[in-house]
Amino acid sequence: MTNGKLLTGLPIAVDFWKLPQSGGLYKTYLYFLTHLHTDHTKGLTSTWTETVYTSSLNRELAITMLKVNPELIKPLEIGVSYKMTLPSEYGKSDDNQSQFISVTPIDANHIKGSVMFLFEGSFGRILYTGDFRWCEAMMIDPVLQNLSESKNLNILYIDNTFEHIGNEFPTRKQCTKEVLKIMKKHPYHRIIFGCQTIGKEDVLLQAFLERKEKVYVPETILICYRLLGLPCEEIFTTNQADSLLWFEKLNQISQFDLRKKNSEMPTIAIKLTASGLLYTSSKFKDDELIFTVPYSNHSSASELAKCLDFLQPSSVERIVKTNPHKAGSSSVIDSYLATIKAAELTDDITSDSMELSSFESPVLKSQVSDYFSSAVSKFESPLPHDTALSEDMDDEIPIELKSPVIPVAAQKSPSSTTISEELEDVITKANSIIVSIFSDLDQFKEENNNDNIYSDAFIEKLMSLHKIYQPLTGVSMCNEYK
Repeated sequence: MTNGKLLTGLPIAVDFWKLPQSGGLYKTYLYFLTHLHTDHTKGLTSTWTETVYTSSLNRELAITMLKVNPELIKPLEIGVSYKMTLPSEYGKSDDNQSQFISVTPIDANHIKGSVMFLFEGSFGRILYTGDFRWCEAMMIDPVLQNLSESKNLNILYIDNTFEHIGNEFPTRKQCTKEVLKIMKKHPYHRIIFGCQTIGKEDVLLQAFLERKEKVYVPETILICYRLLGLPCEEIFTTNQADSLLWFEKLNQISQFDLRKKNSEMPTIAIKLTASGLLYTSSKFKDDELIFTVPYSNHSSASELAKCLDFLQPSSVERIVKTNPHKAGSSSVIDSYLATIKAAELTDDITSDSMELSSFESPVLKSQVSDYFSSAVSKFESPLPHDTALSEDMDDEIPIELKSPVIPVAAQKSPSSTTISEELEDVITKANSIIVSIFSDLDQFKEENNNDNIYSDAFIEKLMSLHKIYQPLTGVSMCNEYK
């Protein structure tokens, strides 16, 4: 599985290690690397031939772990903006069609070296998080703070690993305390830590401090830890016989293997992962041999919600294709997008109110003001406490005027239910406004020598509104404004 993206409509590839297809739109892409976990580096090997932009630490890790040609990896300093030229489309001159962008790396708080990328250009502003864990400290990052205050982030590509409500887990500091607690209960056991290649080294450091005993790691891991700047000679050993604290790849830990190790000496394993714990009554899980602690380098659902609320992007794109969630659970991303959709509708209503209120008729101006004030207050009023903001929000808001509900209930037939007096009053008032609007439009058009003085979009909205009420009233309006 790969968790990389080619940004929509742009020759920008993030954790996406494929060359443009023959006959495609672009000759090449700009390639960016967020971090060195395997689901973000598939295809980035010693045979890679294109320039890659990433953080300085990621550069060293990619050269060491993936054997990528050092000349191809360009280091970028976190918090510094870099000017780059977008690749040209096929058939266009590189000299005449050059388009420049600004790229700013930001600390992603995922693993050491991991970065987000802010892209700015004629397309607007795009933030690509890669894997990240949102925290309060990010709210004072100068680049992110500027994005929040300006409220002009066009697209947010976000790590949605744990986007569904219920995906909650403790902070990494709390999880580390839980690990130490387990260790204290097993002072004479061999303890195996289930880890990824990089990302859990802080827990191993605390384990060393707790036991005053070096931690065994394979030689390949020790090389990576040296690049991370850890005091390796003091903390780690590559000889298993020298320690009862062992590093082991997470996917290699099993009950079968632990039973075998227990035949040699008492042994337990501590798996450092959030997977499998998200819907249990306890955030920590243990059995006779394996303890699972949800030490996560990804954002929880509530942390994602805080990130969205802080950055307020106009659009959100998910990076991860699949993620763990309980059937029927709602997504904090869907909830955010629903609020955006509702806000856009309110803005449209307010905008239309201002345009309609520009008519000279005092009576009509009053009618329009009352009508739209009522509509806006309806959409700005809070939802009931038990109503979730989710994809179901579409059922709460009439997005398109072209899908009328009233005419269906008001059709004249022997079996039809009589329209309530309240509904009839609403229809009559609305139709009165429409009649007045068309009358004023005719007058204004005549006074302005038949020149159009209102936008086509405004006229279309007006005609759509008219189509809803005309079947109920039998009043036909002029179609020449279409």
